[in-house]
Amino acid sequence: MISRLLQRLAGLGLLLTLASTATANTSTSETAAGASAVRQGAPYLLNVCVISGRRLPADGGVAMILEGPADGMQTGREIRVCCKTCEGRFLKDPAKYIPKIDELIIADQMPRYPTDLNCVVMEAKSLPNPTGPEARECTLVVYKNRLVRLCCTRCNRRFESDPAKYIAKLDAAAIEAQKARYPLTTCVVSGGNLRSSGPWFMIGDRAVTTCCGGCKGRAMKNPRAAVAKLDAAKKPEAKKTDT
Repeated sequence: MISRLLQRLAGLGLLLTLASTATANTSTSETAAGASAVRQGAPYLLNVCVISGRRLPADGGVAMILEGPADGMQTGREIRVCCKTCEGRFLKDPAKYIPKIDELIIADQMPRYPTDLNCVVMEAKSLPNPTGPEARECTLVVYKNRLVRLCCTRCNRRFESDPAKYIAKLDAAAIEAQKARYPLTTCVVSGGNLRSSGPWFMIGDRAVTTCCGGCKGRAMKNPRAAVAKLDAAKKPEAKKTDT
């Protein structure tokens, strides 16, 4: 059923991406058909249901993994809604709701986008400041729940040909930018003190570090919980800036 719906979505020309951390950043969720499927790319970290407008429940609500051809642009994308009723409404007309989800993701991730990162495809091309009034005056791509900013539409084709390559560049820049203002001194999983040797990695567009590789794996399995701890620990000045 989902595969047929994805054929309808293909006509929208929507772009979505496989993250460079795809192996680690992968979990198994239940599709609407009840079969397990593997998430590709970033987890769905929004806290709102795009159908009802309500906040997602504490457990993350109903998770769907879009299925389709192995190289499908939507294949493996995680979507979450608040309840089974909203799941049915989404599956009835996904083309109606995916652009709305993309818009929410753009609004959510734009303030955290690395300010000094040029186009990841044509690296010599600068982009407007993502926190400034001209932030959207470039090509915005939401690829499997991750915002990517490009200098022009021509770069879309090159991006699609090797998304992992370009997401790796974005990840490296995001980690470097977010390290300085990381709000925690303890591991998001164990609660133990962080170590200088601890791994840095991405959960969605969020840089995360843990005390060890084992905790990294646990954080990847429950990404929403890890990000919730980051949000709860935001520095007071960061909270003011966000309001």
